[in-house]
Amino acid sequence: MNEDNIKVEINPEYTMMKKQENGLFLSQEQVEILEENNIDFRKCKTLSELIYTIEMYINDENSDVLNNLLDVLQERNYYQNYK
Repeated sequence: MNEDNIKVEINPEYTMMKKQENGLFLSQEQVEILEENNIDFRKCKTLSELIYTIEMYINDENSDVLNNLLDVLQERNYYQNYK
């Protein structure tokens, strides 16, 4: 594999966490994943509530992308809320 041919698009606006209208900090990428899966994150007031909502959705639909997002959010929730 020729590493010179690998192009990586870097878009900080897409991956940077931004405060949403409900107070949660999510990136545009995360918002798009949630919207594509018809998960209304705007109803969630806490990260824990969003995690629970995603877990309930995953019980019905198995999605690698959503599982990855869930892992990221669970880790962030752990470091933000547990001492």
